[in-house]
Amino acid sequence: MPQTRILAFSDLAWGTREKGSAGGRVGIGSFLRPIEETDPAIVIFAGDGAYDRCSRSRLDETELFLGLLREIAAGGRHCVVVEGNNDDTMGTYGRVRDAAKEKPHIHEISGKAETVQGIRFLGVPTGKERRMARSAEGPVDIVVAHAPLADRIWLFDLPAACILTGHYGMMIARIAGKAYVALDCSPASYAVIDWEEGWRRIGYAAGSCRIELHPAEEGAATGCDPNELRDLTEGRGALSYRDEVEVLQRAKREVATLGREEVSRRLLGLGIKKTHIERYLGKRRARPSTPAARSRNGVR
Repeated sequence: MPQTRILAFSDLAWGTREKGSAGGRVGIGSFLRPIEETDPAIVIFAGDGAYDRCSRSRLDETELFLGLLREIAAGGRHCVVVEGNNDDTMGTYGRVRDAAKEKPHIHEISGKAETVQGIRFLGVPTGKERRMARSAEGPVDIVVAHAPLADRIWLFDLPAACILTGHYGMMIARIAGKAYVALDCSPASYAVIDWEEGWRRIGYAAGSCRIELHPAEEGAATGCDPNELRDLTEGRGALSYRDEVEVLQRAKREVATLGREEVSRRLLGLGIKKTHIERYLGKRRARPSTPAARSRNGVR
């Protein structure tokens, strides 16, 4: 299969002030420019394209998004779209699904797998991470999600080479044998993936910071200050996000022998957030009260 270039956005910041532009605001042209510069065959929107907290537009943002999708499709490029947590806030996301039915180059893949240009995508909308990880039917190439940080761990259980998610917590790294790309508030952040029987190169942009990732090499960065680079490649937790994922996956296997309470205690001691532990391992079950305990508490 020849090399295919993919460009990815998420959480479209309609109407915000465009960086590097004298008073300009983010509109359709703000996305068409990087598309023209990178010349992708596929453009991914990893959630919150039709409406997002990043936006400041007073216009119909769903119509702006549809206009962008139609412009991209008219140029012969494919659009791969997943629904985000804010997309249907105004009850308008159905128009995106309708456009996907009408235009063969627009693929709304929320909750399903679809092959586009020989690449197998799986769309994981917000809140479906656990269910889809547990019911995965076969390997895919790229998972496209819009996952909260606490639920993102489930994406690493999916049989895929690359995880691409929107929502927040921008980052690029190799984690658990997968390429992991998290975007937010595009077009200020975007990623370019060169794919040929797997990912060969990922170029990541976050403002003026540029990071390149290759399968067998250390990443290279330009224009990033040290703190920003650490956040974008390691995360902001007490552990690096790579370590957190690997520790949580190992802990899941250890629950059967050590017990949930002991495993959770160890994870908390490492600085992993309680919500992240509970979303993956489940909440600790309350012990059934004894008659003596009920009597002490005045319960009959």
